Amino acid sequence: MRLVSFGPRGSELPGVLVNDSVLPLAPLLTDLGLARTGTVRSVLPFLDLLGASIDAALKRGDELIPLAETRLGPPLVDPPNIFVCGANYFSHLEEEGMDPEKMPKLPVIFQKPASALSGPADPIIRPVECAQFDYEAELAIVIGKGGRRIQADRAADHIAGYMITNDVSARDLGEGESKRLNAAPLFQLMRMKGWDTFLPTGPWLVTTDETGSYEDIRIQTWVNDEPRQDSYAKQMATSPSELVEWLSATTTLQPGDIITTGTPAGVGIGMKPPQWLVPGDTVRIAMTGLGQMTTSVLDEQ
Repeated sequence: MRLVSFGPRGSELPGVLVNDSVLPLAPLLTDLGLARTGTVRSVLPFLDLLGASIDAALKRGDELIPLAETRLGPPLVDPPNIFVCGANYFSHLEEEGMDPEKMPKLPVIFQKPASALSGPADPIIRPVECAQFDYEAELAIVIGKGGRRIQADRAADHIAGYMITNDVSARDLGEGESKRLNAAPLFQLMRMKGWDTFLPTGPWLVTTDETGSYEDIRIQTWVNDEPRQDSYAKQMATSPSELVEWLSATTTLQPGDIITTGTPAGVGIGMKPPQWLVPGDTVRIAMTGLGQMTTSVLDEQ
């Protein structure tokens, strides 16, 4: 199942991909005892029942909207939380100059605001304050069943599916006071990672019954058709199940929570010299079984 949110920004409706069209889910929500105004997030605990409702809708000839005639927004427009995992591919840390003998032993987690979300074809906007604009292709986990202290061997039961994300970064805005005062706790992660449009996602949320093992997902990035990133998700240091265990030990996970899983080598900062994104560039990210998204780079007006 490939779940989408479609329509104008801020007014997206839930849908499911059927070939090259979108079947709106709003008429089906009442079949599940949900409010007709619900979102993709609201159906995640009921995926086992949703399939039968979709089959019935197709048999009775419900409206299908061609993809070419609508905009796709982020599949999850209202996640309770967006958890971002950093430092999860050692190849990325090595390209930034970290000593291989000093790699982190535990996941590094921070959060992004929901305002950072944008759709798979929406432009990413470089702030006027930023000169070192970068991309990070990341596989994202979407929680379907909430819980606390979920053991890794049970985590698969709590994962609804996966989708593509780009953890856009303003590299030069992170150091801030930490550089001036030589104090690592003053590193400005929010200012580096939390701007509007800094988390394009999509084009759809693919449920786990279709994705197969996360390990087989190939992660590829091109900038202006030049290959930049090419790795497999199995190379991440902390697996999706382990991330669910680690996070749920601290906080109760909720249906619709997004957890990104880190980026492999090949980002702009790792090139010699660094290759920053500039207006007019396009970033294309593809992942096995999850589709692809292409976003253009614009300057803030």
